[in-house]
Amino acid sequence: MTSKHKLRTKQVETYCAKYGKDLSERDFDSLSSRVIVLEKYKLVYCAIPKVATSVWKRILAKAVNVTLTKSVHREIKDKVTYLGHFSSTKRKAILKEYKKFMFVRDPFERLLSAYRDCFWGEWKRKDPGWKNYRFKIREVLMEKAGLQIQRDADNTTFEEFVTFLYLKQNDGSEYNGHWHQQFSHCLPCQVQYDYIGHYETLQDDALFILRKFKLQDKVVFPKWHPTNTRALLHEYYSKLSAPKLSQLQKVYKEDFEAFGYTIPNF
Repeated sequence: MTSKHKLRTKQVETYCAKYGKDLSERDFDSLSSRVIVLEKYKLVYCAIPKVATSVWKRILAKAVNVTLTKSVHREIKDKVTYLGHFSSTKRKAILKEYKKFMFVRDPFERLLSAYRDCFWGEWKRKDPGWKNYRFKIREVLMEKAGLQIQRDADNTTFEEFVTFLYLKQNDGSEYNGHWHQQFSHCLPCQVQYDYIGHYETLQDDALFILRKFKLQDKVVFPKWHPTNTRALLHEYYSKLSAPKLSQLQKVYKEDFEAFGYTIPNF
């Protein structure tokens, strides 16, 4: 492993030395639908939404001779093996014995990407399920924050979305996977990942991981073209008040600290 990748896992190890805990049955349940298992290669991947999961799911499916032709996230569930398909005893063995990897992304960039996709993206704007979910978010804002907004307007601003996140954080309920904290999503203190790649260096990290797992001759990681989300950070976050930014930093505190990201100034 190169020193760069050692440093990335070392950052998490240092954090977990202070805050780590054992893996509970509840943790197993939370990971069951997030972790893909390739038994043939003794390989585990924890998928975090908005961190190149579509690309990784296609690659891992192809590694086991599965071609995904439609919606990647829906189709893959019936065509590859997830951790939840195994007994509790087998799950423990897999997480102990198999090689494991995950990818993370700057928390604020990932959050903005999720907001733009889930609230304004072409497909999710039309999807009835997502539209209903956005209406429920507005119901929370009306009931808990007292905002004078229309439930069915479907025009939630980024600032209103941030308010919703803070409200949900305080009531202890789990977020939707698209804005669920990466640290809580993949539990790197309970599951000792061998490799933690970063979205910001995705191409290099992906090639490194494929070589480590001896998959470079079986699959090809496509040429990566990142979105323009990073260029939009100031436009969205600079409009948030100082208290709102402070609240948001608290929500994603673990992601910033554990994965070595710096909280930006806007």
